[in-house]
Amino acid sequence: WRLYRLHREGIFQKDISPITNALYRRRLTVIRGPIWLLAVFSAYLVRKLYGMRRSYQDAIQRGEIPGEKFPPFIIVTDEAHNFARRGEFSSPARSVFREVAQEGRKYGVFLILATQRPALLDDTITAQLNTKIIFRTVRASDIKVIQEETDISGEEGGRLPYLPSGTAFISSAVVGRTVSVRIRCARTQAPRTLNPFTELEKDYGGVDEEFYKAIADFLPLHIGQITLHLPELENSLNRSVTVDEVQESLEELVIAGRLEKIEGPFGPTYK
Repeated sequence: WRLYRLHREGIFQKDISPITNALYRRRLTVIRGPIWLLAVFSAYLVRKLYGMRRSYQDAIQRGEIPGEKFPPFIIVTDEAHNFARRGEFSSPARSVFREVAQEGRKYGVFLILATQRPALLDDTITAQLNTKIIFRTVRASDIKVIQEETDISGEEGGRLPYLPSGTAFISSAVVGRTVSVRIRCARTQAPRTLNPFTELEKDYGGVDEEFYKAIADFLPLHIGQITLHLPELENSLNRSVTVDEVQESLEELVIAGRLEKIEGPFGPTYK
């Protein structure tokens, strides 16, 4: 019945190409759904994306010519204790989240975990978190875990249930101790490797330029002609593209001043 339930949700009928395409285009991808489904899907998705990034970086380290580039990325989860729960209960994604927490940084893969129940989060993952931002917390078990994982004093722990909105404690190796703040931006530099965010800008910042070169031969282009030219665009870009993606990229080029958009009775024309 579990497999039937997953099949009914359509998880076996689709692929993750929209997500990987979004990463190549430096887009934020939000995945929503019931927790039970996300727990299964995230196990596959994170393992697949992390494996692609790791294979690319390992090939570079071995001095080989890597295949297709794959960008650094950040995994952000809300209600993180549902994906990496502590104790004997094993969630589908816990093992890959552990691996990313322990080794992901050297490959340019990062974790941001948000939870209202830190006491339920896996101990191994919690121990690997370099920076902890602690907002209002009321449960005694959660406060106890926070005090074990940081150097928050008993007096500061007593303040946690009463912290106003926007006030937090930050525990970070950069600072050296836990401090009370309103907002603070951490600054880090990766040793021995190209900063992943510099790499992201260097290797993946020219996607729009590639698209512009591919679309230039079809200008002026009426919106109704996009479908007609999709096969040629996919061949030029060497990846699959959708009508929505083409429209979005055309609008971005208009905003950047590189294309002109002329409205007409049957839709806009770009030139």
